Amino acid sequence: MTCKKLWSIILLACFISAGCLSLEPRPDPSRFFALTSLPRPGSTAKEDSPPPNAAFLGIGPIKIPGYLDREQVVTRISQNRLAIAENDRWAEPLEENFSRVLSQNLSILLQIDRIAAYPWERSQRPTYQVQVDVLRFEPKQEEVELWARWTILDDARKIVISKESYLTQPAKNKSTEASVAAMSETVADLSREMADALRSIANGKKAENTANH
Repeated sequence: MTCKKLWSIILLACFISAGCLSLEPRPDPSRFFALTSLPRPGSTAKEDSPPPNAAFLGIGPIKIPGYLDREQVVTRISQNRLAIAENDRWAEPLEENFSRVLSQNLSILLQIDRIAAYPWERSQRPTYQVQVDVLRFEPKQEEVELWARWTILDDARKIVISKESYLTQPAKNKSTEASVAAMSETVADLSREMADALRSIANGKKAENTANH
């Protein structure tokens, strides 16, 4: 066998080997993240009492901006520039994740179990309904921000309160995991504002009913 033929065989073997390697499955570099709720308290009763008449709380609809309605985690680089992570993704649609965590937080803060996410059955009529229009919700430099308009309606679908909240939380570091943890904290802060408003509304109605009697 000539030297030229030998090198041809060696090169062919290398190409075949490289081709086989390229057909092997590559590990998926995707990482999945989710917002988390407040920790469930133990048997110790909370100092804040639940709203007296809030037997059934409806959450939603929740609206998020179109640029956040995607699988990838979005980070704000500057006022007019966004970065979309290639491998960092949400484990579920962000709108659903936000709604679920908000529901869990309010259940914990208000000590109520009857909470439904929009849309609920027509036969159901929430004592209060919380609607949220998220304007901005993403990491920004070394902090995260949540800017939202929210409304509370009573069982007659009358607006009882309408408010706008702008909340920020520092991230422990620049990782996506730290940013998502800080995002969860901003949802917790928003939940506390809503819980305080619901208590105030319910207590005001209770005082009104007492005065009428």
